[in-house]
Amino acid sequence: MVRALVLLWLLALALPLGAGTAAAHGDGGLGPEAHIPRIVALEPPIPGLDVRVIESGHRLRIDNHTGLPVEVLADSGPRTHEPLVADGGTARWTDHRVRAAAADPAPVEGRRAWAIPMRVGDTAVTLRGEQVWPEPPASLPWWLATLLAAAGAALVGIRGARQRSWAVALAGVTLVVVAAHAVHVLGGALIVEDQPLLQVALGAAGPALLAWVLGLLGAVLTVARRGYGPLLCSLSGALFALVTAFNANNFGYPVLPFAWAADLDRLTVVLTLGAGAGLFLAGFAALRELSPAPTA
Repeated sequence: MVRALVLLWLLALALPLGAGTAAAHGDGGLGPEAHIPRIVALEPPIPGLDVRVIESGHRLRIDNHTGLPVEVLADSGPRTHEPLVADGGTARWTDHRVRAAAADPAPVEGRRAWAIPMRVGDTAVTLRGEQVWPEPPASLPWWLATLLAAAGAALVGIRGARQRSWAVALAGVTLVVVAAHAVHVLGGALIVEDQPLLQVALGAAGPALLAWVLGLLGAVLTVARRGYGPLLCSLSGALFALVTAFNANNFGYPVLPFAWAADLDRLTVVLTLGAGAGLFLAGFAALRELSPAPTA
């Protein structure tokens, strides 16, 4: 059992070497942005027609209760992704005109206007909005917090591997890391409107599902004073740090694909990346404790 755990821990040490390649092949999901669209007006106003920005600005949504069909018009040529919404219906789509406004390299005063023509029955309507560039957050404090989390988790992990009196603290840190990653995944999954929440959450968690299991098991075994409990905590921390490493760019973006406050998402990254890395470093102490004592 101990040899198998040591092998897994060493494998986790080698996994970051291929992380860059994995990150270069993104899954096309929602990501952080420097800008977000905002709806300004419907001209003329149409009772029962509701248009809003969803998914942190990645798509628009129409709810049609006008008693008439609503058609989003293309600029020219055949229709592509523009929806046609029957009365009582809902449609979600990504509009190229909104994305084109976001591609402006020099927005005027941090914003740029866009317009989408529509037809409600026989009435021509224009949806007017603007792309807004919020002030980006200062990333340095978040990086410092990540380093502090790593140092604190490493200290607790080393003490927990060597001293039984620190076992509960080590288990607690591991559970905090598991919970932080769960909040990160759930917050990202909740903004996706038209897919099952469980499916989106499990897909977003990916390999971290194994880290959840290892972390929970490691915490229980650590409190139970089992020698390989701290090593399991270390292994889970290594996997958490690996899968979260490329979310650290959230520190510098103002718009995050997260259902709650953006700073909460950044805090989950601090805990998952920083404390996870600290637990991994503490694994060296756990390995020494598991090594057989030299015989005379």
